Amino acid sequence: MRRLIRWAVYLVIIVIALFAAAILLLDRVVKEVMISRIHQGTGMETEIGDVEVGLLSPTITIKNFRLYNTPEFGGSIFLDMPELHLEYDPYRFRARELHLKLVRLNLAELSLIQDKKGRVNLQQLEKKSAVEGGPVRKSSSQKLTFTGIDTLNLSLGKFRMSNLATHHEQEITFGVKNQIFRDVKSEADLTGLSLLMAMKGGALSTGTNSGIDLTALLKSLTH
Repeated sequence: MRRLIRWAVYLVIIVIALFAAAILLLDRVVKEVMISRIHQGTGMETEIGDVEVGLLSPTITIKNFRLYNTPEFGGSIFLDMPELHLEYDPYRFRARELHLKLVRLNLAELSLIQDKKGRVNLQQLEKKSAVEGGPVRKSSSQKLTFTGIDTLNLSLGKFRMSNLATHHEQEITFGVKNQIFRDVKSEADLTGLSLLMAMKGGALSTGTNSGIDLTALLKSLTH
């Protein structure tokens, strides 16, 4: 009997070890696929520290995500995101609806760069995504309908603007830590939040030294 119990314990330990290994393998596969798809869709060098996909819980966590500008925009960092944590509704997900119960976003840095030809990195990225279908191509039957965020926990670091033609630069520090927003229902609400954060950081003030008409640019990007 003791031997039987011992073997049962060993079997449980082996199953747990195999399950843990499967989770680690899944996370690594998801990470590599994400890097490949994002690079394919944006042309930007991509780094991801860790990806954690919840098998027993409907969660996804991405840590230390970085995108780098293409060479024509100097190759500097475009986006630095220490953490993105998503908790989604699995029942709505099966119905092709993206409803997020919790989003925790820590965005440390975002850069807006205008090259010597007058092109802006965000606008070029938008054009490339429109032409190539974005980082992940989906048929109409596969597309998810965004239905809202119950709780958004937002942290914002700094926003950097640079003009490579004039060598003018400006850095705006938001200093937003764990700002809570509730019942974000639509993409229009997300646009409103982005404009609110821009005003909070003074990014929409006139007379900026960056040489970029940021007000007009934000309007073009959010309409």
